[in-house]
Amino acid sequence: MARKKIDLDDLFPEDIEKYCEIARSYMELTTENFPGAFEIAQQAWALADRWNDLQASASKLAAMKDVTKTELQKYCYGKYRQMQLIHEHCRSLWRVGEEANKYNKK
Repeated sequence: MARKKIDLDDLFPEDIEKYCEIARSYMELTTENFPGAFEIAQQAWALADRWNDLQASASKLAAMKDVTKTELQKYCYGKYRQMQLIHEHCRSLWRVGEEANKYNKK
């Protein structure tokens, strides 16, 4: 008997909503808005930590959610990695913007 296919996004609706909000903010970010980049970096870091916790709990969650441990780990790692990359990029934008702002004030 074939196992039913499950859309993994449906397993974590609140986390996916936050993920989409951060991704949308990131996509709308401009280099001039470096203070906004700092806020996005903080949010992305917090959500990356959440996805890391979900990945670490994949064995227990997989049994509860009727999915395999491997597919849940891969799914959570993908979300974690995207948030980590957004965090790193936004942190860099913020740092460069802060430095440029200090230089322009001199």
